Amino acid sequence: MNARIMIVDDEQAIRESLQGLFEDEDYVVTTAPSGEEAVARFRKQSVDCVLLDIWMPGIDGLETMMRLHQIDKDLPIIVMSGHATIDTAVRATRQGAFDFVEKPLSSDKLLILVRNALEKRKLTQENSELKQSIQQQSHHELIGKSAVIQEVHQLIQRVAVTDTPVLLLGEHGTGKAIAARLLHRQSKRAESPFIDINIASIPDGQLDSTLFGHEKGAFPGALHSTHGRFEAAHTGSLFFDEISELSLSAQAKVLRAMQERRIQRLGNPTYISANVRIMGATSKKPEQMLEQGLLREDFYYRLNVITIQMPTLRERMEDLPLIAEALALEQAELLGGEQIQFSDSALDLMQSYHWSGNIRELRNHVERCHILYPGELITPENMPPLDGNAQPKKHIQTPDVNTLEHKFSHAREHFERSYLLHHLNKNEWNISRTAADIGMERSQLHRKIKSFSLTQGDST
Repeated sequence: MNARIMIVDDEQAIRESLQGLFEDEDYVVTTAPSGEEAVARFRKQSVDCVLLDIWMPGIDGLETMMRLHQIDKDLPIIVMSGHATIDTAVRATRQGAFDFVEKPLSSDKLLILVRNALEKRKLTQENSELKQSIQQQSHHELIGKSAVIQEVHQLIQRVAVTDTPVLLLGEHGTGKAIAARLLHRQSKRAESPFIDINIASIPDGQLDSTLFGHEKGAFPGALHSTHGRFEAAHTGSLFFDEISELSLSAQAKVLRAMQERRIQRLGNPTYISANVRIMGATSKKPEQMLEQGLLREDFYYRLNVITIQMPTLRERMEDLPLIAEALALEQAELLGGEQIQFSDSALDLMQSYHWSGNIRELRNHVERCHILYPGELITPENMPPLDGNAQPKKHIQTPDVNTLEHKFSHAREHFERSYLLHHLNKNEWNISRTAADIGMERSQLHRKIKSFSLTQGDST
């Protein structure tokens, strides 16, 4: 959906000129001749960014900005004035303006300011959504009464009050990213952004631009300036998910940014402040990465001031019933229907399983149970397979073989199709994220999508 912009100015010529400028850039534009009308229209239909004249009849721009921020505190507002003074600019920015520009207006500058404002708003919204999801996810991932998970909680509480870099170690699915978010939420940086970077999802050749940003024209295809993740995380936390994917040259640049707390956009020699707390995670053993030349020693030792070792689910199997119950409630809220329950014998069977994928694998298993048997009691007899060697012996009458094969084949195909569609839609059809979410190779996921003729917009 195209971004929505409101232009508020008492001069009709300026409103019409700016409306044409931004509509040519495919923005959805609305205009208002006064502050009162702008507030009234915003109450009926919100926008993503406002260009606001400061000197208008009735309520002025500063009063209008205050009223708009009472409705939406994160709304980016760019203040415009033909009678600008330093005092006015300072007052506007102190009261929450995204930026201040003088008339006559520069089209190029306005376009860049609006793009930056919209990018900041998007990051703010993502961060807000992330904080809400953390409330559930951190509870599920780090729930439990076992000694090993309590030690993790205690270490997070001690480390959170510092600005020390943190390295999180552990197998896939143990909750390293959730622990990093929880650490951020308990720190003095909690009100600032938490930026999560999945290194593996960044296309080749775009890492520097993603981390440090770039100026317009810095390289072919750089049509406008953009913030990098370091700049977006200023005063907050930056989490590198799977540092093993960082090249040695990228490690050197990140190390320099950590030490100097400043960065340079591509194409701009000027330094930009980047007061960021760095956290990194890896499922690999750092010692082996050092031996193999995949990890710089200086980067490792700078990052490895504090290490948090995330326990496997196998090491805290006593927590499984609590985690399974929490995940069952989560699936009922996400997918609808009544919450499933696990019988004691089903929980015993689950506690005897290896869970190589840890809590991520457990979440997928609970989701399968909910999809196939919503609201039912899950027993060893009706529980979907954990693996080929962990199935209970079912003392039931064996039906006709041909009928059984037909029903199972049909049920499996129906389940796989619904399961894949649910995760694809949840991840907005991002193949890399979906593959990581369900523990499947990207190439295998592509084959499954093709075999089921799945397309975006299909329903389960």
